[in-house]
Amino acid sequence: MRRVPWIAVGLLIALPLAWTALHLYLQGLLWVLPCPFKAITGIPCASCGLTRCVTALVQGRLGEAFHWHPGGTLGLLVLPILAMLDGWRALRGADYPSLPETNWARWTVAGALAGTWLLQIVRGI
Repeated sequence: MRRVPWIAVGLLIALPLAWTALHLYLQGLLWVLPCPFKAITGIPCASCGLTRCVTALVQGRLGEAFHWHPGGTLGLLVLPILAMLDGWRALRGADYPSLPETNWARWTVAGALAGTWLLQIVRGI
């Protein structure tokens, strides 16, 4: 039985939905709720700035997107590559790659996420 390329399928489903929502948002027809975490604590959450990041990225303003959320910008730019690799592996019948079991990989990812969140807090995004 062939495996389903979930990253590629998810991107194919999410892309038209996100594109439609973004255009509705840019035309003022869709309202985005403010961050409840920031509203309660006054501190931005780890994902604060992602809506503005995606908006800037779709409009071709890479520097502005990176300003709003560096991690989100890098993730969104890498996502199509990951989807293509996932689709290619599925076509070849390859198994899902295993996640790294080393602590340095886990701590690197956790550090990058925490660092991005700290940067958002310091900049007051």
